[in-house]
Amino acid sequence: MPNTPRSDVLVVKIGGSVGVASRPGAPAPADDAAIDALVGLADGGHGLVVVHGGGPLIDRWAERLGLTTTFVRGLRVTDEGTRDLALAVLGGLANGRVVAALLARGVPAVGLTGVDGGILRAERESEDLGLVGRVTLVDSSLLEELLERGRVPIVAPAALARDDGTILNVNGDAAAGAIAASIGARLLVFVTDVPGVRAKDGRVIERLDADRARELVDDGTIEGGMLPKVEACLMAAAAGCRAAIMATAGVDAIERLLGGEQVGTVFEAAA
Repeated sequence: MPNTPRSDVLVVKIGGSVGVASRPGAPAPADDAAIDALVGLADGGHGLVVVHGGGPLIDRWAERLGLTTTFVRGLRVTDEGTRDLALAVLGGLANGRVVAALLARGVPAVGLTGVDGGILRAERESEDLGLVGRVTLVDSSLLEELLERGRVPIVAPAALARDDGTILNVNGDAAAGAIAASIGARLLVFVTDVPGVRAKDGRVIERLDADRARELVDDGTIEGGMLPKVEACLMAAAAGCRAAIMATAGVDAIERLLGGEQVGTVFEAAA
């Protein structure tokens, strides 16, 4: 897929648990199904930028090392030790597994972190979160160069502090939204283990705009790990990118999204 125009670039956010069962004997995680979808999209000629997380892997290694993990507003409180662990797990183990899985299926994946090439620059989110950054600048030139060469960048979330170059832990959802907005992606899609944003009665909300999303945040309907996903979708939508949160459902579901069909919860600039 050489010389892919940016207008046909898709940014896909997946987890980082490829090939890792939650417990011995358990089935492979949904992230493995996400790999199948990525392969189908790449084979279909779409330019792809993949951003992955890896929270469960970080939790597992933190437990092994005796590190305590706490969250505030859905974000991991990060001291220096936790930052180093997150960088090692996300930029090394999780990233390598995603890249290896895609290469094994013939997808020309290239592993990166947001630090490489200065892709992601951030400001410290807040004092109570420690070494956690809020992405404020994306230099997408390296990503665009790889896309033009037919490669598939696989990005682990980390960023450089804009003031002093300190490596900061950043939320993968927020990183995906910022990258999609920067490169003018055709679609930002979060492939998750839930079918979309749910109302209090459990039904999936098909469409959201910024005003309605704020109402749902204020009344507690949107909370925890869904918060950064919704915020990222709204950021991308404001930049003219279609965005969606959906369950892992294979390449066909994403192709239907590209065709304008309703899948999961969709955010659009004019929603």
